[in-house]
This record gives sequence, C-alpha cells and structure tokens, in this order.
Amino acid sequence: MPKVKFEYDISKDKWNVLRVINNPPVFEPDNLKRPLGNLPGSFVEKVRLETNPDEKDKIISDFLKNNYDNNKDFINERIKKFSQDWEKNNEEYFKRLEVVLNIKIPSGTAYTAYLTSAGSCPFNAGGRWFMVRLADEKVDVTVAHELMHIEFIRAYGFYCRDVLKLSPEEFGEFQEASTFLLNEEMGDLLSRPDYGYKEHQEIRNKLSLEWRKNKNFNELLTYYKSLKKEGV
Repeated sequence: MPKVKFEYDISKDKWNVLRVINNPPVFEPDNLKRPLGNLPGSFVEKVRLETNPDEKDKIISDFLKNNYDNNKDFINERIKKFSQDWEKNNEEYFKRLEVVLNIKIPSGTAYTAYLTSAGSCPFNAGGRWFMVRLADEKVDVTVAHELMHIEFIRAYGFYCRDVLKLSPEEFGEFQEASTFLLNEEMGDLLSRPDYGYKEHQEIRNKLSLEWRKNKNFNELLTYYKSLKKEGV
C-alpha cells in the first residue's frame, strides 16, 4: 500500500516562502493574503524590499531557523498528529483514488508531505512530494487534494496534452476543478469538503453532474474537452 511520510525540511520551507513572497497567486489572484498564510507582514515586507538575492535568502533562513528552534516541539507534534490522522484512512483513500482515476498505484509508492510556514501548498508530481500548512489543525483534505493532483498528472498528463490537446490553462483548470471528486467519492473519509477555487465553481458543478451519470474518469475528461470547444 502507498504511504505518506510527513516531515519538516527547512530548505523546502525556505523555497516555498520565497516563492509565495515573490510570486502572485495563480488562482484567486485577488486574494494576496491566502498564499502568505500566517507569515508576519513585517517579515514579508522586509523580504520584498531586499534586492540582494543572498541577503533575501539569509533573511528567510534566519527567520525559519529561529522559528524552528523556538517551536521544535510543536513542529514535531504536528508531524506526529498529521501522520496518525492520515494513517487512519490511508489504505481506503488509495483504494478509492485508484477506482476514481482508473489507475493502479504500485504498492510500495512513497510520498513525502513537507510542512510549510506559508499558506500555499505546492506539489511535485515527478518527485511525488507536496506541502501541508504547519498552522493547520487538520491536513487530510490538503493531503487528499495534492495526492490526487500528483497521480492525475502522472497518469493523464501526456494524454491531455497530446490526445485531447488541452492547453496548459485548460489542463490546470481541469486539474483543480476535478477535485470535486473528493467530495463525491471520499466525503465520508475527510474532515471537511474540498471547496476548490471560486473561479472554478461553475465548471466543478458541470463536471459533478456529468460524473454522476456514469462515474468514468476518461469520459469526464472528454466531456470537459467538449465544454472547452463550446467556449464554457
């Protein structure tokens, strides 16, 4: 059975903190605070004002090292809690994900969930790693959401590009909108619904109605492509 390991890596956290400070959000671009999470405003401003890349790196490194030194026990407790909470549904989640996406995930597959101080949780499909917010009390929905992204891309990325001819923007929209499936097929496992981004609500509703007709992921992708042809 696939497994998820939770850990804190200050270099990964630094990369993500720098990313959210330097780049505007891709989704919900008017919500500039969301990706920053609980990062102090004074710290964010200090990083943004610094023009020397090495100094910028040092500011973030010092901030995160100090935060880790002062909150080591809390971070370790979070890792333990997140691990124990996810383990309760790990096996059932992956069984259902394979059915939903119509894929087979090798039993020894390992994923890493890195804790981050930022509010945005990126993922890496090739490396099968993703991030969860250190400040969150529960991260099961984030874990389920990012794992679905990873396996969707690995299984259907080339198909969407080469066969369906989806543009990068369309691919990204479907990737995010299709997480409505977590609510449809795994709602009883998760602590809350997967809400999605506000700009995807209309397409999520259309996909949800289509899914309930036959619950076939390949046909759902084809349906999505037809919506794009119609200009939806």
